[in-house]
Amino acid sequence: MRVLGSGDDYHESLDAHDPGRQFRPMENSALRSIRARWAPAVRWALVLAATVTVAQVAACGERMPLAPSAKQVANLPLPAAPSYIVEFGNNGVVPQSLQQAVQQAGGRIARVQGSMGLALVTGLTPAAANALRASGTAALILPNVRRQYVRQPLVASHAVLAYPRTAARPARLTPLANTDPRSAVFFDSLQWNMKAIRADTAWQVTSQGAGTKVFILDTGVDTAHIDLAGRVNTALSTSLAFNPTDTAGADPLPFAHDVAGHGTIVSSLIATNSLGVAAVAPQAQIVMVRVLDDAGSGDDFTVISGILYAADHGADVVNVSLGGYLRRSNPFDLAVADLVQRAIDYATARGALVVAAAGNEEVNSNTATAPTGSYTDSLHVLAGGIRQVISVGATGPVNGQNVDSIALYSNFGKADVAVFAPGGGLITLTTANPKDLILGACSGADAQFPICSDEHHYISNAGTSFSSPLVAAEAAVIKAQAVNKPIPSALESCILSSADAPKGKSKPDINYNFGRIDVLNGALHSKCK
Repeated sequence: MRVLGSGDDYHESLDAHDPGRQFRPMENSALRSIRARWAPAVRWALVLAATVTVAQVAACGERMPLAPSAKQVANLPLPAAPSYIVEFGNNGVVPQSLQQAVQQAGGRIARVQGSMGLALVTGLTPAAANALRASGTAALILPNVRRQYVRQPLVASHAVLAYPRTAARPARLTPLANTDPRSAVFFDSLQWNMKAIRADTAWQVTSQGAGTKVFILDTGVDTAHIDLAGRVNTALSTSLAFNPTDTAGADPLPFAHDVAGHGTIVSSLIATNSLGVAAVAPQAQIVMVRVLDDAGSGDDFTVISGILYAADHGADVVNVSLGGYLRRSNPFDLAVADLVQRAIDYATARGALVVAAAGNEEVNSNTATAPTGSYTDSLHVLAGGIRQVISVGATGPVNGQNVDSIALYSNFGKADVAVFAPGGGLITLTTANPKDLILGACSGADAQFPICSDEHHYISNAGTSFSSPLVAAEAAVIKAQAVNKPIPSALESCILSSADAPKGKSKPDINYNFGRIDVLNGALHSKCK
């Protein structure tokens, strides 16, 4: 999802189109392929394209390296900010000299992220922050910007469905788990997304992600929802999010309270109890790392800390259905992107595969353009400009037709989108057939839908935010099934190699890149074992 700052008009909505103007040119910017505003009907091959090479797959994760940031911002005046990110080193212990300098400057160290040697300092005026930097006690000081990562959707065609209290659960094929996911009440009628990626077949021949942990950085999760109760690891789940007024970090927001509703939907696409809806990896553990407040905003320090927390607590996969475009012409934004990259590298080195939503601006990343204009000055904070992240675009039908077409709102193009997964289809940028959307659990605390307070309801939505968790869950299924547990780069290679390519085209395709994921292919493919 695309953001610039909390005070501008460039934020992306919660998985709905919000026009933007900036996007950084990618390494394949010489390519020129303009997709029509209406996605064409596309038929997909159901077999692995033999033309895919390991080198091509590996190249997908190698993005353009970011320039060193410390020198770029060393002499720039620091702007006013509620807090500042201060880098002190990688030993995890704040030097005494820095503690004293912060105190003398009138500030306070509110939080420390020892894994990367970062401290969050509050109470500094711009003059004091600049003086602290000039003292030489910190390697880097940046304004800690609060950004709007999630907003309310523009699509009005929502369906809110109640779980029938007397729902019959028909007998199916003998599942590996206690419950066959296909017996979920809404699976047959509304969960086209699970069938499109053959998750339903994979359930019958895999352990369904058992033993893996998928960490989700989001707005929180409703742990009491009937389809999520017992699926969330509450011992590992945590909240790093605070209200904007709580600059001291004294009262973290609860991870089990999801007012925005976003994190609950995302979670229910990864693992559920298979009551109302089925999920890709029903036996995987969900770990919520709340990084956003009730309004869907969060600051740079918190998002970076969330990635590091997941890495330090045994994440197999990290799903980040948020993100943003930072201004490439802004050295402070580049410095933030550099810190994000270092956090991703840290997580990857510790065995965690990071998966992120590609964005919903209709951007052709090959040309850095969208129907609304140029994106040449922007850097995607997670999905595009960062190495070692799988960037996921969205596919979706229109009135039930062409489920594998690139969704109207989705970013696309091999320069910046690695693979696709169902995210819901729109008729126009503000209307949809509810049956074309993605169905997930509705948070009991969702401020927009009080009917969900009984924690027995489900809601439909669309966006790349709901494509990304399908890929994260596929990674969990593959890793759980593999005899030799793959490292992140091998797991990424498996997911991309086993994806279904558009019929008649080789991979990577100029628009679809490695195609639409296939969970069954991934679990059974020889490269994935």
